Amino acid sequence: MTGTGLAMTAAKFSPHTFLLEKYQDMVAYYQNSQPVELPKELSQKCVKCMDLLNLSDTHRKLVKPFSVFGYDLFHAGSTSSKYGVLIGIPVNFTYKSLEDVEKQDVQVNGKPLDLTTEVGKKLGEAIILPEKVKDFAICREILMAQNSKIIFQSTFPFVSIFLVYNMAQYLNRRLNLYAAHANVRVVLYSLLGLFGLGTYFLCQDMSEVHYETVADKKLTELGVDFIESGVIFYEKLLQRNQALRELMGKEGERKYTKLGNENYGIRQPHLALVHRKQFFEEKLKELQNLRQNESEEFSEGIQETI
Repeated sequence: MTGTGLAMTAAKFSPHTFLLEKYQDMVAYYQNSQPVELPKELSQKCVKCMDLLNLSDTHRKLVKPFSVFGYDLFHAGSTSSKYGVLIGIPVNFTYKSLEDVEKQDVQVNGKPLDLTTEVGKKLGEAIILPEKVKDFAICREILMAQNSKIIFQSTFPFVSIFLVYNMAQYLNRRLNLYAAHANVRVVLYSLLGLFGLGTYFLCQDMSEVHYETVADKKLTELGVDFIESGVIFYEKLLQRNQALRELMGKEGERKYTKLGNENYGIRQPHLALVHRKQFFEEKLKELQNLRQNESEEFSEGIQETI
């Protein structure tokens, strides 16, 4: 059981450390069987984002941007590791207009995207991001890797297995289940297995949600431009998912809600996109109210002076 726990921990830990390059090969964007090189414009944007985040020279050397497959950003590794951090930037970060989407020959479920339809145009516009929003998105991925998340999450499989095994041993001795029928122990092990699996998913999801919350809070501290970009970014994601839900039929209904959130069943591996958007909207509203109050106080001060 100890060996199994260590093996599962290694399976979780290794793709983010000494197998990081292999992980990159699996998720990279390919054309003609060759990985697509990240455009110089996006490489410079990544450097700009590191400037905005005031990354140290040591951490800067660890961040490696590359072209990732699909239309979602990607991060792997940690700045706490000498193996570095991968920041995957999707191809839609090069799009400037619907003409670029049309040239790219975007497909949904193997069918070309028809930009003349309402839902097709909605999807096309959703994957085109303003420059400030691109900065926000890349900064978010860097912040998600600027922690020790992978170290903590790699321990969860071992802890869950160790907990279940020791509970089983204790109950077997306490209740003398070794003398009972084998079916009794099978039921016990099944229940403890489900408990261990639930414990693992709970720890995994709670840690992921925690670090996403921390990243969003740090982004709001970068100024009003980032707060506004956060609202736009999550609104774009919601619009994209709504369009995909309609275009993908039953598969889309299983993957996305009507609001554009991702369907996870009983789990919550990520913060809901609606809630993340709402968080930035509330921050923007607070900032606007603060400015309005300051303006009113300034006007009242001038009138009193006059």
